[in-house]
This record gives sequence, structure tokens and C-alpha cells, in this order.
Amino acid sequence: MKHNILVKNKEKQRACTQDKHLMASLSTCTDLVPRGCHNGACGVCKILVHSGDFEKLKMNRKHITEEEESSNIVLACRTFPKSDMEIEFIGKPKSELYTLGN
Repeated sequence: MKHNILVKNKEKQRACTQDKHLMASLSTCTDLVPRGCHNGACGVCKILVHSGDFEKLKMNRKHITEEEESSNIVLACRTFPKSDMEIEFIGKPKSELYTLGN
């Protein structure tokens, strides 16, 4: 079954199926989602779910705390839509994760 996913901070909407995690469905639009590992290890796909139902796999605690998870902050690569959803990408871009600080 397909569900419409609105990416609020990009004001774009895409259809996603419930058998694929959000990153798998949304990553076909390179301007819409950050590039990441797709397995929960890098954290660039951190999202805030504003509305909608979803199922999730175990979150990597390095990137998502229990408190965040209970506030609907999850990794898109570990989240499967079960209804139409509104999400917002809030993870740091990969370039920021690997930049050496002064």
C-alpha cells in the first residue's frame, strides 16, 4: 500500500510503500533527502515525525536517544510508513559529521 510522505522542510511530497523504509523510497529524489548509509549507522537521516503512523526498527542509540524516540524523532532508514506522514529532516549533513573542528 502506498502512502504520501510530505517532507516539510522541502515542501515536497512523495509516495512511499509500507514495505520499504522511508530512506529507500525517498532517496530516488536526491534533492529531497541526505545521502547516508541506509542502515542506522551514520545518523544523517534523523527525522521528526510531525504526523502519521509508522513502524520502526531498533534505533542506534548513538544517534537517537530514548527520549528523542518517544518524541517521534527517529531515523528514516529504520522507519516504515503505515499511513500518510509529515516529516522533517533534522540530521546533520554528512559533510558536517566528518568536518574536523578547530
